[in-house]
Amino acid sequence: MHIVISRKELLRGLHRVQGVVEKRNAMPILSNVLLETKEGGLEMFATDLEIGIRGFYHADVKKPGGAAVSARKLLEILKELPEADIVMATVEDSSFLSIRCGSSQFKIMALSPGDFPKMPVTTGKELPEIPAGLLARMLSKTTYAVGEHDTRYMLNGVNIMVEQVTVPSTKHVLRCVGTDGHRLAVTELDIGDASGTGDLRVIIPKKAAQEIKKLLSELDGEQDEEPRLGITDNQLVLRLSGLLLSARLIEGAYPDYEQVIPVGNDQKVTLDKKGFETAIRRVALLAPDRVNTIHLTFETDRVVLHSSTSDLGEATDELAAQYGGPGFEAVFNARYLLDALASIDGDQVVLELKGSSSPCLIHETGPVRTTCVVMPMKV
Repeated sequence: MHIVISRKELLRGLHRVQGVVEKRNAMPILSNVLLETKEGGLEMFATDLEIGIRGFYHADVKKPGGAAVSARKLLEILKELPEADIVMATVEDSSFLSIRCGSSQFKIMALSPGDFPKMPVTTGKELPEIPAGLLARMLSKTTYAVGEHDTRYMLNGVNIMVEQVTVPSTKHVLRCVGTDGHRLAVTELDIGDASGTGDLRVIIPKKAAQEIKKLLSELDGEQDEEPRLGITDNQLVLRLSGLLLSARLIEGAYPDYEQVIPVGNDQKVTLDKKGFETAIRRVALLAPDRVNTIHLTFETDRVVLHSSTSDLGEATDELAAQYGGPGFEAVFNARYLLDALASIDGDQVVLELKGSSSPCLIHETGPVRTTCVVMPMKV
């Protein structure tokens, strides 16, 4: 292999794969990135066997070939080089990759491309084009609620669904759901005719959802075409110009999340979102570390926030609110409330409750419709 490629183009590809490259040493080859020449450029591929990212980057190919090299070390080298063309070539029977830029020259260990895992076959059902910015927002407003190392392994992923709208029948809804049993986030987006796919229900790992969100946020407005999501038997695939990401699906049935969404929450409290977030952070400074418990007392036209710990002390704050119902107190995890508020756009937020022991419900309308549920804590 012998190519000339701009530092900016090579860095762009390396930054995209860093989140996928395996950091542990279970399979050392997975800490590498596969570089292979194609007509008119270089193809870069990295995988942890659960997620794979493949991208094409323009380069002047002098001699075709390929090599697998340390993704972290290659990135560290490029960060220290000036903004100029990079010359890369395999040397010594392809056991090393030579990297030259100006007067600087490096030679790093390389492995044969044949030893690197292959990208899975990605033919299957494809959804209509989805605006990159809206899909990124859907995942951003959902992934925070997904479980971490939950024994109920289905909760460690985002549930992605496509369902047909009754009227008109040619329209479908894309829905993303995340929950860890303590909070729930649901986002919905109207999409075009996806009748060729039928109703879909799949679960993708949280890491995959985060990588997709990161890529879409970076590419929003830069690509020539909108992304498409595709589904195979055991993979979700994201396609857009020059880039493909695949993620292994989590097997199993997702819980019936709709049972968690409360009905009849008739006590509505309207608050300044930024002021509410700031008050929660202040009061949470003296909340118990492990559970972040804060008490919210709802009274006419105000909310009083309070926390206390026996070994630190107590904190109280007050915030103006639009509320005229009966007074009551509710207890929540401060971090869960802050995560939910961060997923809501706008200057104001409306909390919908039924009483002291009811979940807190937050809605947001717009192109991406959002529903957040935060379960109360028992004290």
